[in-house]
Amino acid sequence: MIEFKGVSKKFGKNIVFDSINLSIPEGKITGIIGASGEGKSTLLKLIAGFYEPDKGKIFYRKREIRKDRDTISRLFGLAIEDGSFYEKLTVEENLFHFGKLYGVDKKILSRRIEELLDFVGLKNARKTISENLSVGMKKRLDFSCSLVHNPAILVLDEPTADLDPLLRKQMLSLIKHINSLGTTVIMTTQLLEEAEEFCEKILILSNDKIVEEDSPSKIIKKYFCSNLNQVFHKIFTREGRKSYQTSFKKKTVVNFQKNEKKKKVKTLKFDKKKLDNIIEKSSKEKNFNSFLEEID
Repeated sequence: MIEFKGVSKKFGKNIVFDSINLSIPEGKITGIIGASGEGKSTLLKLIAGFYEPDKGKIFYRKREIRKDRDTISRLFGLAIEDGSFYEKLTVEENLFHFGKLYGVDKKILSRRIEELLDFVGLKNARKTISENLSVGMKKRLDFSCSLVHNPAILVLDEPTADLDPLLRKQMLSLIKHINSLGTTVIMTTQLLEEAEEFCEKILILSNDKIVEEDSPSKIIKKYFCSNLNQVFHKIFTREGRKSYQTSFKKKTVVNFQKNEKKKKVKTLKFDKKKLDNIIEKSSKEKNFNSFLEEID
């Protein structure tokens, strides 16, 4: 259904992917795993057309996504880890907003919203301001916003992150049910037991490449392991692995000179109450310099 051919992507001097090839099957749940900073979220955004590759091509049913972005993007539903809904809107208002963004007809949209509210268990919270929802309810709202236009492909970034075991199980059941209705699911996860159980195909990212692309059972067998956790440990603790930064900002490098004499450090001592009052005063005045003057 989706193919990457020689795709490269970098931000500044940081190479995220270097000439990767991959394929994602239709109607399956595909899991993307890798250590932090390996580019899992970037890969999802390339798939959904949010980013363009610097080199190479990405195809959906042999149609290049970049050349037919407007049409193809309507077939994707994307739910990012931090949530894409608007905190100040109600649950219902968010769903109407995203439905309109995807161009869903108003009559169809009203019916679709009712179905989704019932499906994810948010019917009683439809008038609730989104910022007042629990973590689990926010996840379900974000999930609903990505489904409002009935996409062919659901792209999920860490859909079970920060959820307790019970809520995680409920979310995975929702994902599996959506998949059973014919929706292709692509998801990232750090929970490898989850990936092993629910995903029919696994992509493993390491050192700006796809190092493995197969079913969980075949990958486990290839590495002579008992589970994906053991495979992960083998791949990401071996020598020669690059270390990625989560930020693309330049690092501050401190060079220490040899035999440099140790300097005495002045220690500041304050009464806690007095220090709290100084901080509060500076904050109200929005003047950090006054805080420095007070403690000097």
